Amino acid sequence: MSFDLIPEPQSVTLNGEAADSDDAGAPVPVALPLVGRISEDRDIDDIAGVFPTQLADDIEAATGLRWDIASDVMVAGLPAPNAATAHPVPPHASCWKSFITLRLDPSSLEPQEYRLTIARSGIDVVGGDTEGVRNGVQTLRQIIRQCAPALPRLVIADKPAYKVRGYYLDATRGRVPTLDWLKTWADRLCLYKYNQLQLYIEHTFMFDDLSETWRGTSPLKPADIIAFDEYCARLGIELVPSVSTFGHQYMAMRTRELRHLGEFPEDADRRYGFVERQRHHTLNITEPESLAFSFKLIDAYMQLFRTRKFNICGDETFDLGRGRSKPEAERRGVAAMYADFVSQLCRHLSERGRDPMFWGDIAVEMPQILGLLPDNVTLLNWLYAPGIGEDKVRLVAQAGAPQYVCSAVWCWNALLPRLDDSWNNISRLARYGVKYGAVGYLVTDWGDYGHVNDPRMAVSGMIFGAQCAWNPMAHIQGEAGCGDGEEGSAAGYADAAVDAVRENKAAADGDSPAPLPSSSESDDYTGGAADAIAGAPAGGDGSCAEMCRRVAEVEYGDRSGGIVEALRDAACRVAFGWDDMVWYCELDEGDGRMNRDAASAMHLGVHGFSGEYGREWEARLLGSADLDEARRTMLQGLSPHIVRAAEANEALLCDAMRLGAAAGRASRLGAARRDVPAMLAAIEGQRWFNLVGLCLARRHDVITVDAGDIARASAGLIEPDAGSSAGPEAVQDVSIRVARGLERWFETYCDLWRSVSAESELARIASIVWRCADALRS
Repeated sequence: MSFDLIPEPQSVTLNGEAADSDDAGAPVPVALPLVGRISEDRDIDDIAGVFPTQLADDIEAATGLRWDIASDVMVAGLPAPNAATAHPVPPHASCWKSFITLRLDPSSLEPQEYRLTIARSGIDVVGGDTEGVRNGVQTLRQIIRQCAPALPRLVIADKPAYKVRGYYLDATRGRVPTLDWLKTWADRLCLYKYNQLQLYIEHTFMFDDLSETWRGTSPLKPADIIAFDEYCARLGIELVPSVSTFGHQYMAMRTRELRHLGEFPEDADRRYGFVERQRHHTLNITEPESLAFSFKLIDAYMQLFRTRKFNICGDETFDLGRGRSKPEAERRGVAAMYADFVSQLCRHLSERGRDPMFWGDIAVEMPQILGLLPDNVTLLNWLYAPGIGEDKVRLVAQAGAPQYVCSAVWCWNALLPRLDDSWNNISRLARYGVKYGAVGYLVTDWGDYGHVNDPRMAVSGMIFGAQCAWNPMAHIQGEAGCGDGEEGSAAGYADAAVDAVRENKAAADGDSPAPLPSSSESDDYTGGAADAIAGAPAGGDGSCAEMCRRVAEVEYGDRSGGIVEALRDAACRVAFGWDDMVWYCELDEGDGRMNRDAASAMHLGVHGFSGEYGREWEARLLGSADLDEARRTMLQGLSPHIVRAAEANEALLCDAMRLGAAAGRASRLGAARRDVPAMLAAIEGQRWFNLVGLCLARRHDVITVDAGDIARASAGLIEPDAGSSAGPEAVQDVSIRVARGLERWFETYCDLWRSVSAESELARIASIVWRCADALRS
């Protein structure tokens, strides 16, 4: 019997009753009874009975049988009223005959700690507090999903490395999730023992008197927040408000009512741009109304949450001291201005009984700020580089500021998740945080450039974070998990077609794949050297592959590991990505002139081009005389990737077939059928994007290919024309067919979007897709 647990527990003792074995010496598993009951100690703070219901639901899904649920009072060692006529009451006796008992034992277990015992006589989940019971229940659920109706006999003793294990969800940069999807996501966070969720808002909340800011974005309403806060609380998750109150006010600064609060109000009517949205969004804090505006956001939003925590954000205030506030910056300095405004926001919260927190990037870059802030502020230290060093974590610790260390799932700006980057970043930072006494661990999920990334692409990264926030020092490298090593294998594929796909993939991998796509334009992810003391994994140590296998098993019921393995590989096949399409379009000011501000934000380093090559092409781009030259220069700089479109698309086709085959064999208890359609759509979308790059490069005479080359590069998306493939007419014809295919794919993408998100700002993504399609037709 083999199974995996995520997070990996601190201690697992298998076969605790080793004397009880069959004739061959194999341990006898624990059979779940056909008629069973789950009883929960009434001292557990679970009025709605969420924890026993979770177990009953999973048992029913695995066995088809619905167990009873009872609320109980666990009596601890009371003497019998009459020893002559009554049986003594055993320790922790129950009024109900229950096979699974959930109870508290704060005298022997710490808060959040639990002990899970699976024995032939029954199953006992004991927690040091309610959260400890919740954590033990989630471990038992994972075992039931993989092993029921026969469970392994074991004892698990477990507690987390970080008391706060949070997830940060962007609900504002283009995609507003539905309430149903938010609840589904909270369910998943609970299963992996997260206990905090921060919901990020800029303009997508229905604040009173700010309708010009949120109109047309499908904003969340107060009732949505109240309902979701209640739902999270029942799952043991603290929902924390996170609102931009300093930077990232792009949409507000474009309105007629509020533009006067910005550093550059004269730019408020510029064409909307994904690139510009990430760069120009800072309040002019010398304008007296700015502080009142931020107070208004805080006062309205915080009333909807039961938590005392509040994240004021305060990150990436790039324009501070550059526009209307420049005279004040010259007089006082940007650091003093920043510290003063953030301190006022924090004091405002403290006076109302709230605990402020803020993003620490500006303070870390200007450490003098750290000594100017109130003592009760928690700094959120975001460090997203896959090879991040410990320097900035140590800096904050030495300053005496409480900090969360904050990593990333690495899904932004792309259809496909960069799982290697995510794992390396998450695992390194978790170890650094433990080393320097961080009080919390936060995994961030951003949606830069319109939130094109489907939220289901973040599942693996979310689970990586759960593992590392709970047990960052676990040895994860090619191990079979907690069972006897009988794991599934991709070699179990049943048909020769899939075997052929695997052979094709191996051949396609003979050459080094294109470098993984990387970060957003506004982030410098050039972290320090890896710290051996922190135990951060090297690129080829196998820990990411092993973690992907575990995610496939636990989340998707895929013992082959093929679902997540294929998704991981697919992210390496980007010849022309979503961010490239955005760059290409937004080099146009909207009137045919070159957008030099957008051009200055385009860094080839995010595609693995570093050093002299990247600097050379970035300089050439900025030196372009007009839009056509700028686009041609951009495509020339990216051409080492673009020319590999055929290779990339052939490999993506193989990845899709591998993923589909693994999903078809996955357990019905896993989430494969819920998530795989979005994965397959992302892979096919990337194939179309690669073709778009190839056609655009041909259109601008950056590369020399004919219509037949483009059709062959599609790897089956487009059939080669029976006629001549030479000449501009043939190239134009095949480019038009690429445009049509891209638009057909996008309709499927829209359907998947609407299955988890409100309409939100989907039209902005459509604008980029259609502008690229129109460019192919021109």
